Amino acid sequence: MTDTAQRESSVADGAEATGSRRGQGAAAPRLVRRRRPLPGGRAVFGGFLVAVAAVGIFAAYTSATTDARIPYVVASHDLALGERLTAADLSDAPMQLPPSLAHGRAYTRADVGRLVGAVVVAPVGRGELVQASSVVESSGFPPDHQISFPIDPARAVGGRLRSGEAVDVLATYGTGADAYTVVVVGGARVVTTADGGGALSGHAGEVVTLSLTTSSDALAVAHAVDAGQVMLVRATGAPRPDDGGVYRTPSR
Repeated sequence: MTDTAQRESSVADGAEATGSRRGQGAAAPRLVRRRRPLPGGRAVFGGFLVAVAAVGIFAAYTSATTDARIPYVVASHDLALGERLTAADLSDAPMQLPPSLAHGRAYTRADVGRLVGAVVVAPVGRGELVQASSVVESSGFPPDHQISFPIDPARAVGGRLRSGEAVDVLATYGTGADAYTVVVVGGARVVTTADGGGALSGHAGEVVTLSLTTSSDALAVAHAVDAGQVMLVRATGAPRPDDGGVYRTPSR
């Protein structure tokens, strides 16, 4: 008898014996299933690497398909020197700029309001990027003449002047008994004040930028800065004087 026949005979004998015991009232045998083994450490680690690779591929795909361009301001037509910008002169185009150009040198769509009223100081062609070096932003005042000069804070209300305030520009000429002080310009507007840079720049104190209404006023202030001793008097809310504002040193 072959081995296979012997095993089949043994199985049959076992089945008959089982049936005989069942017939005699014996309890049926309990089937025990073999537990499926848990995955090993290598399998878990391999699955983790597969998951990480899938996340990386998805992130790379998302980055490649996402438009990272930003709408920057461009000229809607050729801009000439001296032109004062309006909203119609400006448009925008999506582009991606290097950080050195994007930060502080270019304007986004949200900056259009800052450019309205600015003056073009370098030609800009149609469709070209409008850069900070091509325009001078408006001071927020009516069309004006602006002049900047260094001044000791003690001669500028202790350095407490702020943008938009009105000041009278006083200048003292001469020395001793011949000295006299005049109001060079009354009611000039402060555009900005900034640190003069100290000894390294050769300018002590601060630098004040004033907005003047006429070129004659600009000439008078420039002459006062170079030839006299200038002092700024806060005139915000003060009534305008009726006299010429000339003071002469009393003679002895």
